[in-house]
Amino acid sequence: MTFAIAVKNIDKKNPIEDDGIVRILTTRSKLHLKAMVKYYKEIYGKNIDEDLDTLMSLKETLQCLCNPQAYFSKVLNDAFKDDVDKNTKEALTRVIVTRSNVDMKEIIEEFDKQYKIPLIQKIEDVALGNYKDFLVSLIRRVA
Repeated sequence: MTFAIAVKNIDKKNPIEDDGIVRILTTRSKLHLKAMVKYYKEIYGKNIDEDLDTLMSLKETLQCLCNPQAYFSKVLNDAFKDDVDKNTKEALTRVIVTRSNVDMKEIIEEFDKQYKIPLIQKIEDVALGNYKDFLVSLIRRVA
């Protein structure tokens, strides 16, 4: 399992620089990646996320590929926080616009489940004016 070995050797070599890791992430199906993550837990007794804490880009890539609804829900929630950078705040628009025709309905359901507040209500509480109206109308269109 090339991927697992690269993750376990994270302190010796950056897995993102490993051609095998890049190949696996870019050519394997989501089903295969999910199975790989499950198999990793069976072998090592812990989630792969725990071993990737020092390499956030790889951790977030796996989360996005294996469970996009949970990943994008987290991105949306982070965008609502007051003390985040501009790029994180802009993620609110990016996620809603780019996912609206793909899986926004599932992201809305996951957000509601994870954070115990409807996404539309959270947007109405945080956003203002035309921006709020724009985001709410996109979400209502798919909900």
